Amino acid sequence: MVFIVNIKFLQGDSFSMDNLLEIVHRKSFFSLCLIMFFLGLFIEKSSLAQSEINESESILIQGGWLIDAVSEGRRWNSGIIIQDGKIAAIDLNQGENSIASSRIIDLSDSQTILPGMIDMHAHYNFDLVDVGRVEEVANNGIIFLANGVTSTWSAGEYYPERVIQQRDLIESGESIGPRLFNSGPYFGAFRCEYAIKTAEDECLAWPNDISEQEIRNEVNKWAQQGVISIKIKQASPGEAKIIIEQARKNGMTTTAHLANYHGEYDVHLRDAILMGLDRVEHRITLGIGGERSADMDQMIELMINNQVYYDPNIQMYGGITLRKELGAEMIWADEAQYFTPYAQELLKTRGDPPPESTPEAFKQRLVELNSFYEKGGENLILVGTDEPVYTTLLPGFAYHRELYAMNHVGIPNMSVIRAATINGARALGIDDELGSIEVGKIADIIVVEGNPLIDIKSMRNLKSVIKDGVYYDPAILLNSAKGKIGPVDSEDHVHWELKIRPLR
Repeated sequence: MVFIVNIKFLQGDSFSMDNLLEIVHRKSFFSLCLIMFFLGLFIEKSSLAQSEINESESILIQGGWLIDAVSEGRRWNSGIIIQDGKIAAIDLNQGENSIASSRIIDLSDSQTILPGMIDMHAHYNFDLVDVGRVEEVANNGIIFLANGVTSTWSAGEYYPERVIQQRDLIESGESIGPRLFNSGPYFGAFRCEYAIKTAEDECLAWPNDISEQEIRNEVNKWAQQGVISIKIKQASPGEAKIIIEQARKNGMTTTAHLANYHGEYDVHLRDAILMGLDRVEHRITLGIGGERSADMDQMIELMINNQVYYDPNIQMYGGITLRKELGAEMIWADEAQYFTPYAQELLKTRGDPPPESTPEAFKQRLVELNSFYEKGGENLILVGTDEPVYTTLLPGFAYHRELYAMNHVGIPNMSVIRAATINGARALGIDDELGSIEVGKIADIIVVEGNPLIDIKSMRNLKSVIKDGVYYDPAILLNSAKGKIGPVDSEDHVHWELKIRPLR
């Protein structure tokens, strides 16, 4: 019986006094002592693990400062009430905060309240054993949530069923993590990962003779499984046109990685925009400031006129350069501790990957981002990490590297905050529910120490995370994920190896 109680303790199941009395009646004094020991652990866990109570509370947040992501600047928070998982009231008048609440959060004058953040290019796939990328959603998701990222869109999956399974567990309250807007598999030849370089390369998961009906069927299939936005990569112009058209029929948005691995377009940006593409990733031109970048202004104008969102992924494509330049500003936590000891050794042996772009190409990316902002694209800029893990750096922390990088290269603090919140919600078509702190919206809220309008790094100083009206302690979340990601030994490699599955 002691063993059973221990299992209940580990799983967080309920343990009542009636259970205890029944055990006392049946077991010896020695057993009772052991039971009392485990009960003490249970009580301690209950007092600490508020972040594991997956039930919406009535919460009053009072004090501190508020950035709601739609108004300018920040204002004093006179009170926010959360009920039934939604924001019931903000900017309370004196006396209104007497409404009964099961939890009251009192903030100091140095703390700031913001909407939960959205990662618009959140990878859950890891390449840890040099046999391709595969998904680990549970612990990776916990690390996202602990960093204040309450929603993610996964930007292409190799094992979509793993993401869907975790999505459903989170939605049912059986697991903890950010809201998962899954993307389904890549639409294009990148379903075969780096075995292909261009849309013309043969991929058994997306064959060159794929028919129009097969493409439409694929879009329909994933729409039926709850995908609201899909990722196009290494598709031909003809294929991309069909994908975008069928996605629109299903009420889905689309984004694309348009360049191939020979440095050319599979689909030109101009053509993709005219096809109806909703978002563009990584870059606006393929050049380094010369002739191949000559159409930058024209492309920016076309994007803004057609309200096409831009996800620049600065921390990924300039990560190595920025980490050398900025040091502790980019790496401030021991991210390796969240991998298994065995995985840590694998990654240490592998070493750092080469830079994702040359210094000249990275410089052009910064020109494009700032030009896009200056020409009126502020509300179309998104935050996406694009961190498929090849090192001991994790996407949840990479999110804050991206915030800092965007600010460091010239995007104002408030614009970065909007890119991380309301812009992402609008890009996914969910801004009536998420992305800002407004009455009636879902209660996704974070509390940070400091003023992000003065120092964007304040966003990484998380004190509280509320998702769907449920309170989480970031420190408890992070501690629960330590040592969990990756294979435990060589026999566990099989679970971390990519196996390409044919379309037919």
